[in-house]
Amino acid sequence: MQHNMWCKMSNYELGTRVPMILRAPWIEGSAGKRTSTLAELVDLYPTLAELAGLPKPTENIQGQSLASLLTDPTAQLKTAAFSQFPKCGKDWAWMGTCSGRQRTQFDYMGYSMRTADYRYTEWVSWIGSELRGNWSNVVARELYDHHGDEGDDFSAYENMNLAGEQPELEKQLSAALREQFMNDT
Repeated sequence: MQHNMWCKMSNYELGTRVPMILRAPWIEGSAGKRTSTLAELVDLYPTLAELAGLPKPTENIQGQSLASLLTDPTAQLKTAAFSQFPKCGKDWAWMGTCSGRQRTQFDYMGYSMRTADYRYTEWVSWIGSELRGNWSNVVARELYDHHGDEGDDFSAYENMNLAGEQPELEKQLSAALREQFMNDT
């Protein structure tokens, strides 16, 4: 349990982290390898397509193949992994999930990124008629330090919100977050 939550409906580590197991027995030396590289579920399609020997997808898809990790698990393919999750309720201090609501009825959207060392989230008001976040109205920021996080203790690393304490780092992370999401609907 993390932050008194037991479900995967948040931008916290417990809600966004998903175990991934890839097996390609025809790739010599790949069995039993572990990697700490960042990956996203959007990476599955290009990975499986490559492993199946299919032509490289030409349509505009997100994600990149992780197949190279089977031969070099130390490779770092991404600098960040991104996620987003809505919250509903007009009282920012206590918001609930948006389960059962149409996307046009969300109140806030949390846009989050996880780097090797940090998780950074910006909560913005939601423009339901346009299905996008209002980046000029950031209602909250979260910054969590994950230095030393081996992924085995979710409660140890996201208990102290450091937002406001490292303005230069936040500025860099915010720019990367906005580059990923601002034109996304």
